[in-house]
Amino acid sequence: MKTVDWGPMIRTYVIACVLLLLSLSAGSTGAEGTAGPAAACLQAGDVPPVAHALSDAPDDRLRPLRAEYFLDHTAAIGPDSIIAQAFQPRTCSGIFAAPLPSQALWLRFALSNPHDGTRHWAIGLMETIFDEVILFEEEGGTLSEVARTGRTVDLADRNNTAIRTGFDVTMQPEDDRVFYLRLAGTFAPTITAVIMSADLFFGWSTLKLIMTALFLGYVATIALFSLIVFRQIDVRFYQYYTLYVLCLFIYSFIYDGWLSKFFGVTLPVTKLAPVTEFFAGLGTLAIVQYCRVLLNVQEDTWVWRRLFTLLSAVVIVVIGLAVVDPWQLSGPLHLIYFISPLILLTIAIRKIMAGLPQAKPIACALLSLSLGLFIAVYFFIFPMNITGATYAYDLVLLRPLSWGYYLAIVGETLFMMMAISTMVRTMQTERRSAVVELATLGQQVKDIKQQHREAEKTTTARLEALETALADDPENKEHLSARQQFLEQATESVLDHIADQEFGVERLASALAVSQKTLGRRLKAANGQSPASFIRSVRLNFARNLILLDQYNTVAEVAHAAGFSSVSNFAKHYRQEFGEAPSRSISVLRSIQ
Repeated sequence: MKTVDWGPMIRTYVIACVLLLLSLSAGSTGAEGTAGPAAACLQAGDVPPVAHALSDAPDDRLRPLRAEYFLDHTAAIGPDSIIAQAFQPRTCSGIFAAPLPSQALWLRFALSNPHDGTRHWAIGLMETIFDEVILFEEEGGTLSEVARTGRTVDLADRNNTAIRTGFDVTMQPEDDRVFYLRLAGTFAPTITAVIMSADLFFGWSTLKLIMTALFLGYVATIALFSLIVFRQIDVRFYQYYTLYVLCLFIYSFIYDGWLSKFFGVTLPVTKLAPVTEFFAGLGTLAIVQYCRVLLNVQEDTWVWRRLFTLLSAVVIVVIGLAVVDPWQLSGPLHLIYFISPLILLTIAIRKIMAGLPQAKPIACALLSLSLGLFIAVYFFIFPMNITGATYAYDLVLLRPLSWGYYLAIVGETLFMMMAISTMVRTMQTERRSAVVELATLGQQVKDIKQQHREAEKTTTARLEALETALADDPENKEHLSARQQFLEQATESVLDHIADQEFGVERLASALAVSQKTLGRRLKAANGQSPASFIRSVRLNFARNLILLDQYNTVAEVAHAAGFSSVSNFAKHYRQEFGEAPSRSISVLRSIQ
């Protein structure tokens, strides 16, 4: 079978991700003037806005909002003085550089209704997060407020409570009107303004609401599943994966506007952006630790363990940077958000080659995550033409930013479930094998014990027969020889374990295949000693020989070599046995030499 060389593919993907993230970072810092996409397709001349409208054609339900723009660097210019400002030429793409939190962006555009009947259109924004969006209409050289919405606006004051940001505009026949749109407080690096039919806007907003609700429900289900099931398998799965899924849920919950649209929370983007960046980074850290556990990296070499430690440290640092300033310092976090799955994918491929069963679905999960994020970022930097959208699902499909992210998360979680299932099956198989092996070993132990008991019964019976015969004929040389043979066997057994301080009466009886009671009776009849005294006597004689052969220099060395755990106890019994201290025996021997 041909081996796949993953190296060039991974290097190519890393380079592509780096280029995309660098482009994204450049776009996010281009809020000054017309940097990034806002500078594309400029039309020369500072002329009044050209009125545009939608026709009755089925494929003309959405167009980019060709508007002139003005960046208010202080966000202090009000509607009374904005008319006198010099607006920049309009763009044909409807894409504008987003203002920083301390700035505001003004768009000036005109609408006309050349049709006979009344037309209901919507001025919409493709992005999600806005603190405040206000629509003004110019009448007689002054501006009057038409509608407002945004996350910092109270629900009661909002003219639009849909999930998407936009305003309905009713145009009577022959109407020709000029509007100003003020936007402030967004986290996206660019703003895409469009004009669309009111029913398309309603359908699009409703479909997005359903999609975000389904996605949040799916993520919540996965979190609940991991909370209930994984903690029964391994607490580490419960800790890391549940944390990862909860971070996804909180990030999407805040980013998609549920706090604002449905709970009336009016926190500005300066408060929300650090929170979303924190949970995005925390989710990345959690999935790194989760893969470390699932891929058994702790059993790898120190190089790979250090790699995970380094990756975790980098993630923590970039989280801190992004939380401090999400607009200027979030680039490293976005970059590590893409690179970390590639690093984990490389390790997963290594584990596949090593035969780890759960490595294959983990690799598929990381590949799905990387692919979905790549799609989302690529089409965010290079957006598709959405002017041909006629239905809400067309508009969704032509904006891969959302569904690319959903694809990444859904694919990743599904494959991770498969990885967990594979790992659980492997653990169960190993557990069953261990149980069978343990049962076999237990049966073998039972058989050995049974054989030992039978041998003990046979030996005991033979010894009892010899004792009976010896009692009937004390002078029988055959029986005396058997008694001497038993003593020699006992002495040899003790000498075989002479250095083992744990070798006692029970183990001597087991070595001779007799019961302790029979051992005591036989030793008593043979030399008048108890088993303990017999073992001690053999040890003392062995120690005496060591001294006479000059094998050791100190009493402690002799005592330990003869199997005594206590030097003082050895010296006492040695003196009782031989009439002198062991130290005296050593010194006398040395003086003779």
